[in-house]
Amino acid sequence: EPASAHLIELHYPVLTNEELAKLRHVSQGQFKSSTLPILYKVAEGPSELEKALDNLFALADRSIADGVNILILSDRGISKDMAPIPALLAAAGLHHHLIRKGTRTRVGLVLESGEPREVHHFSLLIGYGCGAINPYVAFETIDDMIRQGLLKGIKHKDACKNFVKAAVKGVVKVISKMGISTIQSYRGAQIFEAIG
Repeated sequence: EPASAHLIELHYPVLTNEELAKLRHVSQGQFKSSTLPILYKVAEGPSELEKALDNLFALADRSIADGVNILILSDRGISKDMAPIPALLAAAGLHHHLIRKGTRTRVGLVLESGEPREVHHFSLLIGYGCGAINPYVAFETIDDMIRQGLLKGIKHKDACKNFVKAAVKGVVKVISKMGISTIQSYRGAQIFEAIG
């Protein structure tokens, strides 16, 4: 929700589909959003993935030059021909590209992806620069479970709210073990090690 002319306040870093839709169509004061696809042609192989990343970076640069300050990276549109760029690669790659260009502080990064579904995924994505994440497949799975009767006595809105609260609680638990008290301090901090 817009809190002032200079701030959009998100209560949680995990967004429901409805919250993302509001953010996508924001026209509050100075805010302007743009949705950038994070897909590539499967048939072209690894070289196409690299090209798709370069195209993503160029699109982001053009969007920022046009006054966009909310970039939504989206893998919607997956098909047998179009594969998603791995969410962490797209988000972290763009985060570092914008740092190199000196424009990172001018935009917020939002991810709309079917890939993230558990606390570790959310923690990594936030740690590598995402301001907010919409895990739409997780919400579609919840809807499917309600339809099949696997989740009883709960409506879509409440079930999604419970998922978001649990995911955020998990992220907060992860960062608190590092002595970090706010998600804002954790975002982009890249406090990870590869083990094994």
